[in-house]
Amino acid sequence: MAQKQLAISGGEMNNEHPTFPNPTVHEAVCEIHFRLSDESRKRSLQSEFYKRIQKQFPEMGPAASTSFQLRVGPTGMEQRFLPPQHRMRYKHAERNLLLQLSEDTLTVNELPKYPGWEQMKHDVLEAWCELREAIGPETITRIGLRYINRIERTHLEERASDWLKPSVYIAEYVLRSVSGFLYRLQSVPDPDNRLIVTLGEATEASERRGNPIILDIDRIVERSIEIHNDAIMSEITRLHDSVWDVFKASMTLRLERLLKGEEP
Repeated sequence: MAQKQLAISGGEMNNEHPTFPNPTVHEAVCEIHFRLSDESRKRSLQSEFYKRIQKQFPEMGPAASTSFQLRVGPTGMEQRFLPPQHRMRYKHAERNLLLQLSEDTLTVNELPKYPGWEQMKHDVLEAWCELREAIGPETITRIGLRYINRIERTHLEERASDWLKPSVYIAEYVLRSVSGFLYRLQSVPDPDNRLIVTLGEATEASERRGNPIILDIDRIVERSIEIHNDAIMSEITRLHDSVWDVFKASMTLRLERLLKGEEP
């Protein structure tokens, strides 16, 4: 257990991150939260950023996002919606890649087909460099790296245990559940780091195969981080190592065969 906590907080590094030909990653998201100086706030953030990326991201438009928080209240689990945050969205000319920018957050969205960690890492650093040159953020306050995996069932009776195995992150009992399950783990190994693992089902269902299985791994560091590339690289690599630890610990041989494009 102690070793796994080190992996969550960044004390254990894992450089074995294979790029699979048939990834289950439905969306990979990196969010960088930053703080602007008083001088930078006087400039038009979205337009300055667009000037630098418009050749690769020619399509630009507003995107309002609504999020919510889950918390335990006197009557049980409560859901609280947060005020919508207005963002500008930029779509890549050739790839299934989106950038989103608000007054304090840069988001990189890799959509199917997931191109692998090396490409995503490059996309994050390139987008950050353009933002830094365009507006000059004062500091980074938080970085989140989230991987949403979608596993298609092959028949209605299939359980999550057919694809995933129990670990310190996922309880065996929930894996043996029939359809309708929901599991969530939130770990805070130290004040700066957080890991959230959610296992459930997509809402849409196939009459023949049932609801797809969703494994959502969200890794967050929240503290003051320098804006230069080396600091960004160090943090996102550490977060990715932690995400991979969770996925690797949960991966069955059947899932591995699916990822490799073999008959599962």
